[in-house]
Amino acid sequence: MFSFHRLLIVYVVAIPLALILGYMVATPDMASIAVVLLVFFVLALPLLMQWSHWLMIFLWNSAFIAGFLPGQLRLWLVFAALTFGLGVVNYVMGHRSFLRAPELTKPLLFLAAVVVLTAKIRGGVGLKALGSGSYGGKHYVEVLGTIIGYFALTSQPISIFKSARTVKWFFLSGLSYGLANLIYALGPTLYILYYFISPDFAASQAAADFGAGVVKRFAGLAPSATALFCFILARWGIRGVFEWDKPWRLLLLIAAMAGCLFSGFRGGIAFLCALLVVQFFIEGLWRTSLLPVFVGAGILCMAPVLLFANKMPFAVQRALAVLPAVDINPNVRTETIGSTEWRLEMWRTVWPEVPKYLLVGKGYAIDPTDLYLASEAGRRGLLPDYSESLTAGDYHSGPLSVLIPFGAGGTIAFLWLLGAGIKVLYCNRRYGDARLKLINDFFFTYFLAECLFFLFVFGDLKSQLCLFVGILGLSVSLNGGVCRKPAVARKAAIPSSLAEPVAVA
Repeated sequence: MFSFHRLLIVYVVAIPLALILGYMVATPDMASIAVVLLVFFVLALPLLMQWSHWLMIFLWNSAFIAGFLPGQLRLWLVFAALTFGLGVVNYVMGHRSFLRAPELTKPLLFLAAVVVLTAKIRGGVGLKALGSGSYGGKHYVEVLGTIIGYFALTSQPISIFKSARTVKWFFLSGLSYGLANLIYALGPTLYILYYFISPDFAASQAAADFGAGVVKRFAGLAPSATALFCFILARWGIRGVFEWDKPWRLLLLIAAMAGCLFSGFRGGIAFLCALLVVQFFIEGLWRTSLLPVFVGAGILCMAPVLLFANKMPFAVQRALAVLPAVDINPNVRTETIGSTEWRLEMWRTVWPEVPKYLLVGKGYAIDPTDLYLASEAGRRGLLPDYSESLTAGDYHSGPLSVLIPFGAGGTIAFLWLLGAGIKVLYCNRRYGDARLKLINDFFFTYFLAECLFFLFVFGDLKSQLCLFVGILGLSVSLNGGVCRKPAVARKAAIPSSLAEPVAVA
């Protein structure tokens, strides 16, 4: 009887399903890919439930997207929702509770309330992919999904014995951003992979091929290099990099910085340098003999770069343009100056608008007609060329990306989160397990560097909130919550007449 049931399942379910999937694979389009992935998702659901937490951590900093879903959300958001749901079920069933970190929970919930209230007041979320008449809903999903992702990260602790492996894949998954440029270079045959890898970082490469710009930038190298750089510092620290019996560590660090130079982003190389300097002070190496070694190594690495800067590829010259005294190609210098002026002019235009949105933020909803008209007017010279970015809410400024969409309430919530995050990471660094010392030191360094970069150089709340929240959630999960200062046992003065007799063996 049992064999008959199995045979019936094969003929009624398995064979028709295999034929349908085979047809869809032979004639690939968006609908076929979605159906195939949905079937595989259902079949793999037991494994996903078991490994969802680890998969979310792995995908958090990666370039993988859910191209089969409306809006092409980042794939880690799907796993964040799955992991959070499983965490809620475990909590209700009494199997496991979320790790407590009230310092972070309060500002995150406050920020979520501000986002939801702003969307409600400003006419709804606006999911164009689901038939809405406006754009911008994806950004609401990203911000709220990131907040849910924090609770998903803290839904279960991570063993200290798995900490090194977890942190390794958390950062190294960022190497996948380089695939965007590789796919573009290999040609249209592989463009179908953009259903799974975000193509955004190949846009500047394509623009240069079609004559839009002097410099061909391999933008995906910036996050890839940053991922490798972060892994090296989190795994070995600066002290471990300069161990002379392991020179390949220093070579890896130099390779990461070289990759960032080829991305063409001035901010990218500035961030890595800031990360290195902050980590140097956090480790207390400025008081040791490594200070002259560190300075000497920096000079040896940068001297040939600066001396022969004008002979290097344009992308490298553009990244080095962050140093005003460097001799680079005049066309590259003109482009970088124009890029800086473009931002400054946009900021001068936007700042007078800030008081209008202090009470209730502008939100993320965008009228498609306004966006189209701004694009056309900018292209024809009727409006400044930053008009399209202005209409889309891409201000290229961290403070503006919080103030205008969510007003004073969102700004208070975000600054509260940053302050609480610094406190939590400091506590985990100082009072955490000694075996997590290197990791906790780097998390504190990375968070400080991201805060400085976001507030004073470049930032975008909707795309960078996950960087802050990811580090905080992973720190809480690795340390089992927030580490506190151990209580000091005080000896009570007990009168000798009240003291209990001590039994002597």
